[in-house]
Amino acid sequence: MKIWQSDEELFELTRTELFTAVVGYVMDKFGLQTQFLPPQVRPLSANMVTIGRAMTVLEGDVYDE
Repeated sequence: MKIWQSDEELFELTRTELFTAVVGYVMDKFGLQTQFLPPQVRPLSANMVTIGRAMTVLEGDVYDE
C-alpha cells in the first residue's frame, strides 16, 4: 500500500487507484449505505471527477421574534 504525505498525494492516489464501486462496497460493509449522491448528480464532462472531504450538517429554519 502506498503512503501519502499530503492531501494532494492522497487525492491523487485515490483518484488513480480507487473507483466508485470499490468505495461503495467497502462503505456498505461498514453499514454506511446512504453515503452517495443520487445518480442524477453527474460531472459536467466525462473527464471530470470529484473527490474530497465532506462535512454533514443538519439545517433547519430558525425564526426569532
